Amino acid sequence: MRKLITLVILGISVCSCTNFKAKEFNHIKQERDSLLSILNQNKANLNKQIVSFLTFQEDNAEEAMNFYVELFDNSKVIEIQRYQKGEPKEGTVKFAKFSLNGSPFMCSDSYIKHDWTFTPAISIFVEIETEEKLNKIFDKLSEGGKIMMPIDNYGFSKKFAFVEDRFGVSWQLNLK
Repeated sequence: MRKLITLVILGISVCSCTNFKAKEFNHIKQERDSLLSILNQNKANLNKQIVSFLTFQEDNAEEAMNFYVELFDNSKVIEIQRYQKGEPKEGTVKFAKFSLNGSPFMCSDSYIKHDWTFTPAISIFVEIETEEKLNKIFDKLSEGGKIMMPIDNYGFSKKFAFVEDRFGVSWQLNLK
């Protein structure tokens, strides 16, 4: 797993850097090195499971993480590392680990403005026990976001919704 993540990070760095000046290359290299350092620090946990990693570009990783942790039961912030004085985006999230109903997640505030952002092609699928809870979660996630499929019976589920939250992360909500 670590080798795959490392190869992806290195690949992004190489591909991203072909059209950049030396200064921009150094920033990307620093971000890559920072992520590799974090991965090394947490390799014991990463080797045991697959973890969703959310990269935020608007300095709102902590706001999003706290929003999700408050929204879902059995959720918590596990660890936050911040950019320090002298580093880009001082005080923002360099790396954070959290869990949503026991599922592991990681996030960061990227100090490089990438040409990409979140896409609905990759979404977080949530099985929800009650219709009341599905409605509550749907309402909260859709505030300031975008409803892609309103709550309805689509044949494959008696109640299902697809929503992009105000941070750009996509969620599929399914009534068990």
